[in-house]
Amino acid sequence: MFLAKNLSLNIDKKGVASLVLDLPNEKVNKLSAPVMAEIEQVLNVLSGNKAARVLVITSAKKDIFIAGADINEIKDLRDPKDAFAKVSRGQEIMNKIAALKIPTIAVINGACLGGGLELALACKYRVAIANPKTQLGLPEVNLGIIPGFGGTQRLPKLVGLPEALKIILPGKAVDARKALKIGLVDELIREEFLTEKLSQFANEILKNPESNRYLSLRSEARKKRFIFETLLFGKFLIFYFAQKDLWEKTKGRYPAPFVALEVIKRTYGRTYGVRGFKTELDAFCELCVGDISKNLIEIFFTNEALKKDSGVGSDVVGVDVENVAVLGAGVMGGGIAWLFANNGINVRVKDITQKAIALGYNQIIKIFDQLKKIKKLTQEQINFKIGNVTTSLDYTGFAHADLVIEAVVENMAVKKTILAEAETKVEKNTVIASNTSSLSISEMASVLQNPERFVGMHFFNPVNRMPLVEVIRGEKTSDAAVATIVKLSKKLGKTPIVVKDVAGFLVNRILLPYMNEAAYLLQEGAEVKRIDSVIEKFGMPMGPFILADVVGIDVGVKVAHSLHESYGERMRVADILEEIYQNHKTLLGKKVGKGFYIHAAQNQVNGEVNAILSKVRSAKNIHAIYIRDEEIIDRCILMMANEAAKCLEENVVKNASYLDMAMIMGCGFPPFRGGVLKYVDSCGIDNVVMKLQELNKKHGKRFEVSKLLLDMAGKKQKFYA
Repeated sequence: MFLAKNLSLNIDKKGVASLVLDLPNEKVNKLSAPVMAEIEQVLNVLSGNKAARVLVITSAKKDIFIAGADINEIKDLRDPKDAFAKVSRGQEIMNKIAALKIPTIAVINGACLGGGLELALACKYRVAIANPKTQLGLPEVNLGIIPGFGGTQRLPKLVGLPEALKIILPGKAVDARKALKIGLVDELIREEFLTEKLSQFANEILKNPESNRYLSLRSEARKKRFIFETLLFGKFLIFYFAQKDLWEKTKGRYPAPFVALEVIKRTYGRTYGVRGFKTELDAFCELCVGDISKNLIEIFFTNEALKKDSGVGSDVVGVDVENVAVLGAGVMGGGIAWLFANNGINVRVKDITQKAIALGYNQIIKIFDQLKKIKKLTQEQINFKIGNVTTSLDYTGFAHADLVIEAVVENMAVKKTILAEAETKVEKNTVIASNTSSLSISEMASVLQNPERFVGMHFFNPVNRMPLVEVIRGEKTSDAAVATIVKLSKKLGKTPIVVKDVAGFLVNRILLPYMNEAAYLLQEGAEVKRIDSVIEKFGMPMGPFILADVVGIDVGVKVAHSLHESYGERMRVADILEEIYQNHKTLLGKKVGKGFYIHAAQNQVNGEVNAILSKVRSAKNIHAIYIRDEEIIDRCILMMANEAAKCLEENVVKNASYLDMAMIMGCGFPPFRGGVLKYVDSCGIDNVVMKLQELNKKHGKRFEVSKLLLDMAGKKQKFYA
């Protein structure tokens, strides 16, 4: 028996060596430097032990094999030489596993990711347990790096080029059944039969160490791949289309998948062995010390912190929500109802007409059909989930609801009337929430008998795709209500961020001034297409004018009006937006076919806007000038940054990292830049303040510098240490 802090090794009378990983005081196993050192000790013990006939590697953690390498260690790497020393050590240990003279079996029950899968790949055999939590993947590109413990070398050799690239380049995991189908694992075993089946598996490979059926299956698969990849020149096509797909998806902004592809291209079928591992190692070290990797790792840690955050400072725990009622069956209400139904929660949808109910129900069906089309769900599964939805024209069933969500028209008077009525139909412990995008939670709560149970739950559109939920605490909202919504949001697979009840809350308060500034740039002489192009090159998923059309110009202007009302002249709506909103109802965006663009003509710029623009310029005596790309970026992005700093100044959100995560998840601020405030750090706060002061002199109150930015510049501080 060999015992260490993080693992144990036992060799039984039959010569079965069992290595069990179990990091103390940790929910997951991860491959830190100390853990790797202990694994190496085990390998040294085994190499000198003639009694051991087979090594079986398992985990004592529930639903976790190995979650990956210790990201804290990667985060701290800034010198390529340090990175080389640490990662080459990991490669050496994985190679020692591969070089063991006895058969090695990784028994994978749960998450097997990153370095965990690389360890499993170093074993001669892999067995997966039929568990929904069993997921195998190499997600390193999501952290701005590539597999560094041999993943780019061993995975393509095992499963072939196409399947390996599908796992490595997007950083996506596969389940146990898919892993068996592509040859990533050799056997799939139900957990209740594990002892018996694993014993049979071990016996078979021991009886036929060189010619068992598992090795034969691999050999046959390799022969088929050889014909396609080599004789038919399929390898070149695979690499060509993989690179083309990467450009379409990333626009070249994320180097890691391109580097991974290049490493595989240079090593697959050619230099497998020492040179191949060295190529992988050099590429890893170059990436892991770069700013993009550091930004993506920071986002990872923020996401982990949010997973653990209850949303309240007290020990209050949110209640479990099993039954939900949704008021309003429009597109948004239907999307919210779908979300609950898809997650196995009973949902009752109420509206005032059957036509409205049908609209919401059709939205639910539409989303399910999309999932069926991409083979995420079968019709049988969809039928079962739709069974969670019921509809009504009255409040029947509301007495059983743990949560009621209001999703009616964005009008304060209408919302107050409906909420006051709904409160009389539910139990005293029922939490009531509003899906408002900008209206005051505290004002809505003023009509309720029990305002403590009222909270904002702002979903972003489309609900089925957008990961963020803003949880808005009103003046009287209780910790229990907040904790319940935070807990529920996580259950729904969303990321909840608690924000203060201010106009626009967090994301819209920062996003709308950015869109408004783009309109000011347009008035002054920059063109629609050029502004959008410059901002997209910066990294935003779409330009501000395409976004305005997608959101709806009327919707955006209504929110902008509420911001103007609350924050005064610095939020005054641009004249071009006001003119379209007031006088051109046929140009409100994608929903009517045209706005700044004509959407039926592959986003062709709408010529009608130019005529409106001329009218606005004439009325306001504006003379169009040429505006440089740099100024377009500064005015749009620094507008966001300044407002973000004001939000922190007013304690709208807990900290800078939560704010950055909200902007990444809520409006697509480019993750490779780390977030709005991380971008400010990268520019230098002194430099940002100087630019804002210049813009303030030129354009007035819109660019009045945040007091927080001024203070931080004076103290030479950063948002991130």
